Amino acid sequence: MTGKANLYIDNVVDSEAKTLTLLLKGDIDVTAGEVFDTLPEVLADHKVILNFEEVVRVNSMGLAQLMRCLESWKKSGTATEAINLNRMVSMLFKMTGLNRYFGGAGQDIADVEPAEAVPAKGGKPARNRSPQFRRVKRNRGTDADTEETPVASAASEKPAAKPVELASDTDKMTFSVSLQNNQQLTGWYFLNTLLQRRLDRTISMDITQFGQEVALHENAIVFAKPFDACSLIANHNYIPIARPANDSVEVSIVVRTEDSEKSIKDFEGAAVATSAKESFVFLLGRFFCDEYELDSSALSYQFTGNQLTAMRRLLEKDVDMLFMLKENYHLLLELSRAGTNVLEESETGIAYHMLLLSPRFADLQTQLTNEFFNLQDDAQGSRVLKDLGMESWCKPEDDEIAMLQMLYGRYVK
Repeated sequence: MTGKANLYIDNVVDSEAKTLTLLLKGDIDVTAGEVFDTLPEVLADHKVILNFEEVVRVNSMGLAQLMRCLESWKKSGTATEAINLNRMVSMLFKMTGLNRYFGGAGQDIADVEPAEAVPAKGGKPARNRSPQFRRVKRNRGTDADTEETPVASAASEKPAAKPVELASDTDKMTFSVSLQNNQQLTGWYFLNTLLQRRLDRTISMDITQFGQEVALHENAIVFAKPFDACSLIANHNYIPIARPANDSVEVSIVVRTEDSEKSIKDFEGAAVATSAKESFVFLLGRFFCDEYELDSSALSYQFTGNQLTAMRRLLEKDVDMLFMLKENYHLLLELSRAGTNVLEESETGIAYHMLLLSPRFADLQTQLTNEFFNLQDDAQGSRVLKDLGMESWCKPEDDEIAMLQMLYGRYVK
């Protein structure tokens, strides 16, 4: 076994099958290069099989080290295959194009081995799915009956404004919040009051309303949808501070019941309804189609402003498919979902609401981070979390943000 730092590799040569199997364990990071350098030479006519079953994480520096190794094998004509990728690693490979290295020698592009198919409801044979996209069995007796309320689209992007220089450290800060649901409103005001006391700063709160165009980059603190978070990080150097635990933005690709036996690839040139162009529901829907070899750039899109209007467009046969926030689709009354079926759903876990800090207030990063991470440790903070409907806050992982940014950059020009 070879090993260094956070990565260990077991290797097994099968002379009869002509394979060199590498079982990778741990994290593939910047130190992985020293581990890859100690790998045995690949024998002639042997294929390299990389087993990622025990890989926890691959970060951007580790990706560079792995790519160097894969490029060397490619140049020597050695075939490579990847198996047992977890959701995050599979997503990273596909979004960065690293999966082009896997397949037989001489092949330009080949997908990594897919995850085991999940049986569909009613005993129907499951479609072959990528690891990060699958239907999920929900642990609930019945779907919750809730009234349908239009979901606000992400705020339209505005040209970057020149940041206003603060006169002193005591100047008032602004805190912009994009609500996850209307029940959170009281909780955010309580949280803002708590922050003002603990940071000893005046903080003015602004709740982003449905359809309201705002210059988010003018705020000191922003709780943003994933699309807006990506824009703030990429264009204005905002600092990711925290994210709600167990929060995830996923897409349901919905079709009419008569089309539920079709596959994604059967919708070439289709019309798609979705609430907003500036949303990760739209980006994930496009990525999903491209994953299944349906060119998303060749589809036509109708942006309706809210998800209920988009649903009506589907039922009235104005469009062929619907990209909808997965959670909202499953919260609709059964009557509202009648006549529709989920064709596919994502389970990426990389898109979520995020709390960000303006680089103008970078000196508050540590203090602000500690305040959010420790909210559950006292009575006031616990009350705020309860009012927000959150269990706790956690750190946005660098790898997840990198993948989020790559997906954003792929479709937002």
